[in-house]
Amino acid sequence: MNKLQKYLIAILGLQFILILVVFLLQRPVAASNNLIFPDLKVESVTAINISDSVGNLVSFEKQGAQWVLPLRDDFPVNAETIQQLLEKLATIRDNRLVTRSEASHDRLSISNENFERKVEITINGNKEIIYFGSSPATSNIHFRLNTKPEVYLTNALTSAQISTSISSWVNTVIYQISGSGVNKIEISNNSGDFIFTPDAESVWSGQPLEEGYQFDQSKWSSLLSGFTTLRFVEPVSKSEKAEYGFDTPQAVMEIEYSTETDETKSGKLVIGNQDENGNYYVKWTESEYISVISSYNAERFVNLTVDDFSSPIATEESDNG
Repeated sequence: MNKLQKYLIAILGLQFILILVVFLLQRPVAASNNLIFPDLKVESVTAINISDSVGNLVSFEKQGAQWVLPLRDDFPVNAETIQQLLEKLATIRDNRLVTRSEASHDRLSISNENFERKVEITINGNKEIIYFGSSPATSNIHFRLNTKPEVYLTNALTSAQISTSISSWVNTVIYQISGSGVNKIEISNNSGDFIFTPDAESVWSGQPLEEGYQFDQSKWSSLLSGFTTLRFVEPVSKSEKAEYGFDTPQAVMEIEYSTETDETKSGKLVIGNQDENGNYYVKWTESEYISVISSYNAERFVNLTVDDFSSPIATEESDNG
């Protein structure tokens, strides 16, 4: 065997080894069918943090039998939504392996810095972290355990079900009063003082009215709905701060109403300054929590003018025109 033949045999051997290596690396890795969190039971979890890569965070803590928001003066959380989340997390398995390549993490929005959701769960005193990334198809989402390169798919939940918005986890109603039970509404803002009352037939009137104008029942119907039901964007705290602007409010509403048991009650809503997101701070006498409400809801009160509940009286000249 001459020297050239030896070289050719050596090259063929190297090619065979390379083909074998490539085959082994590209061969699908058999995924197991294990639960990601085998110890996860609703009663074993004491804390949950959900965040996204742009800085939004919602934290939950279990205090006795109640779930609360520890960063919002322990505002109560809807326990049913927490239970549903934990039940979904408990069903996730590692049976749909997508990749083991760390280079793909950023592309799948599942790296440590770029992710759709990061969920931290304290189970029996131990913190577990799971990242959720992009959704390649309806009802499917990529996920990865902290410090692990493997990326899997699951249809156990979606990113919408692990929201970083507080309003997704709590009862957002500040108050809800039946319009038929309202006896009087008084609103004060920079435009003046307004008083609204119904008569015995539940026909409303309002003051002040400009000459040549009448109270517009159709306009009032929409306003009444907004005045008697109010929801927050999120709770803030139990403690009042000067920055909330309640000492010089944008608007104040006082409402007198009757309950279903004919108990006469009154409530006062104070609307203060706007926060950095354009929402308004509010406090309601029947709640111990200060909240923020959307500008859309707040400006019904803040920007109320006579034009919002009145319309010109029709005259013979305008009818002929």
